[in-house]
Amino acid sequence: MRSHALRSSAQEALLRVRMPTDDVALSRAAEEVLDDITTLYKVDTDRVELDARRRDTREGVRLLVGAAKRRP
Repeated sequence: MRSHALRSSAQEALLRVRMPTDDVALSRAAEEVLDDITTLYKVDTDRVELDARRRDTREGVRLLVGAAKRRP
């Protein structure tokens, strides 16, 4: 399932952020992305909303992983 892959990527990015840095904003962003992914299965509205939220979470993961990789 695609949401599992997104969640895995978000968890990896969260660990990358938490372990080497004390950047509170980046850590908070990682937690928010992971929370968004975790709640995807709770969307009980139409397919359009689910697809939009999936796009948003994919973009969030992409941005988060990029930010985590740029950390020294």
